[in-house]
Amino acid sequence: MKIAYKSSQIVLENVVFSGYMIVEDGIIKDFVRDNPDSKVVDCGMDRIIPGIFDTHNHGTLGYSLMASKDPSKNNFNILGYLKGLASQGVTSILPTADISLFSDIADLSKTHAGQQIRGIHSEGPWLNRVGEKGIKTGYPEVSLDHAKKMVKLAKGQLRLVALAPEIPGIDQIRDYFLSQGITIAYAHSDHNFKEATQAFDSGISVSTHTGNVMTGLHHRDIGGLGAALSHPNVECEVICDGKHISLEMIRLYFQMKAPQRFMMISDCSALSGAPLGRYRLFKDMNVTITPDGFCLSDTGRLMGSTMPVIYGIGNLVEVLKVPITTVCQMASLNPSRKYGIADHKGSLSREKDADFIIISDDYKVKLTYLKGEVIYDASLKENLFNPNFFVEANPND
Repeated sequence: MKIAYKSSQIVLENVVFSGYMIVEDGIIKDFVRDNPDSKVVDCGMDRIIPGIFDTHNHGTLGYSLMASKDPSKNNFNILGYLKGLASQGVTSILPTADISLFSDIADLSKTHAGQQIRGIHSEGPWLNRVGEKGIKTGYPEVSLDHAKKMVKLAKGQLRLVALAPEIPGIDQIRDYFLSQGITIAYAHSDHNFKEATQAFDSGISVSTHTGNVMTGLHHRDIGGLGAALSHPNVECEVICDGKHISLEMIRLYFQMKAPQRFMMISDCSALSGAPLGRYRLFKDMNVTITPDGFCLSDTGRLMGSTMPVIYGIGNLVEVLKVPITTVCQMASLNPSRKYGIADHKGSLSREKDADFIIISDDYKVKLTYLKGEVIYDASLKENLFNPNFFVEANPND
C-alpha cells in the first residue's frame, strides 16, 4: 500500500523538505511537493525525522539488560525494553547487555518482535575502575576463553566491545575481537594522550561516552579525551543530556572534530523514565534520581543517563543551534555508517527502509515507524513502564 506522509518539516540528510514522503511496502519511494495520488497522513507542523540508532543503552522504563535473578524473565525484559525504546523514537539499537542475555537477544533479533536489534554491545567486562569517583578496584582478569564465550553466545550478533587498553594482557582480547570483525571501543581508561593515541593506532575505533570516565583536557596533556577528539580514525559516542557533558563542552567537541564523526547515545539504564527517588540499580549499589535529573550513586558518581537520545536532539537543536539535519546524522546516519547498515537505514532517502518518527516541536515522540509499520503511537496512552520494577529496585529489600 502506498502512503504519503505530509509535513512542512521532513528532515532529509542535508535539507529540511516541505511536502510529501511516499512510502510503499515499508520502503521510502519518493519525496514530492504536489498532492500525490495516494492515501495521505497529514502531520501538519510536526517534524518527520529518521528513526534513532542508539548504540549504547543498558535499559529503559524499568527494563534492564543487566544479569537477572531469574533468567526466565530475560525475554520479558528484552521485549519490554524494545517497546520502551520505540516510545523514545529508537528504531535501531545495539542492546548494551550482560553476557547472560546475549543468547536471548541474538535469538530475538531474528524475529519480528526483535527487528530493532542491529547487534549486541558489551561494555566490559575489561574496564579500568581505578580513578573513577567512589570506585577503586583492581584490573579484571583477562581471559581469551571468556572472549570466545562472548562471541559464541552472541551467535554472530556481537558488534561492539568496549574495553580499557591499559589492562595487562588485553591486546590478545582486542586482536581476537578484531579478527572476528567486531568493533572495539576505548572505555573507562586512565591513559594519557600518548597512550590513548597508541591505543587508537592499534585498531580501537570508537570512543565510549566521550569525555566520561577518561582523562580530560589539560594544557600539559590533553588526555584520552584529546586523543579521541584529534585522532582521524575515531568515531566518538557522546551523551547529550547536558548532565554527563556540559553543552558548552559539546560545542567545543564540534569545533575540534567534524559532527560526522559523532554518534549520539543515551547510556540509559532501567531508571530512564522512573520518578524521582532512591532505587537499587545493581545488587550492591543504590542510586538516587535527583530533581535536576542526575542519577547518582551514594558516593556521588554518575550512574548513566535518565534521558533518551531524543532529549539530546532537542538540546543540540534548541540550545546549541546545531542544524537539525546535522543532529539527525549524529543520531541516525553516523552510527548506521559505522556499523554497516547505511545502505538501508539511517536517513530518510529513496529506497531506504521507512524507519522514521513523527515528533512535536518540543521533541515529544508521537509516532514511531519501522519499515513503514507503527511500533509506537503516543495517542494510545499505553503504560509501558515495567510493572515489576518498583519491587525489584526497592533499595530496602
